[in-house]
Amino acid sequence: MKTKQIPALTALVLVACSLAMLGGCKKEEPATVSVNVETPKVEFVNAKCPIMGNPINPAKVPANLVRDFAGQKVAFCCAACPPKWDKLSDAEKTAKLAAAQ
Repeated sequence: MKTKQIPALTALVLVACSLAMLGGCKKEEPATVSVNVETPKVEFVNAKCPIMGNPINPAKVPANLVRDFAGQKVAFCCAACPPKWDKLSDAEKTAKLAAAQ
């Protein structure tokens, strides 16, 4: 009977020692670096879309909805407007932009 208890006792001691060793292991968290990057504030010359007349929210205008004209940034309300703007002459763009301010 004692011979059956020895392997079981040995196994129990080994498990207890293994758990004790694993309990001492600490999970290392990767170092985090905090970087504050400010998005440059883009100011648009227009308050409304020069093509459709919809209001422009400067905080939500993606780069693909912006065109440069006469040294100024012009914003548009949707993806359909910039191609229409691109087809206009400079005189037409000036008139549309004046109406959109």
